[in-house]
Amino acid sequence: MSKQTQEIAAKLRSTVTRLTRQLRKQNVSSEFSNAELLTMSLLEQHGKLLSTELAEMERVSKQAISQIINRLFDAHCVERFPSDDDKRKIHIGLTKLGEKHIIASRKIKEEWLVKTMEKIFSEEEINLIQAFLPLLTRLVEYNGTRV
Repeated sequence: MSKQTQEIAAKLRSTVTRLTRQLRKQNVSSEFSNAELLTMSLLEQHGKLLSTELAEMERVSKQAISQIINRLFDAHCVERFPSDDDKRKIHIGLTKLGEKHIIASRKIKEEWLVKTMEKIFSEEEINLIQAFLPLLTRLVEYNGTRV
């Protein structure tokens, strides 16, 4: 591993972390925590999931995901579905209200990002970011099995 790659990786990690924090701050008016919004986003992305699958994806305990699911259930943002195969298993799915909250949250963050980008970047810089996005996407989607 080259020293240059190490330095770039450290700066990229730091920058992405700080950008993520900035985006999370945009949602201060939301009635939902970041963990609850993440849970709803995962359900939107993957459809119905078991609570154990959600806990694994979010890297939280089963108890923590149960509390999140219960709060979202009480807020009518998720619903529970018994499994067709095994009645002991309960799938969690996003409701229309939950979907509305996710879309609203995303819109707030994207509006802040658009406004900020247009304020601080030139058109050429925005084009550079656009050119860099496929590389970032490849990095995010890399799972260690392909090069």
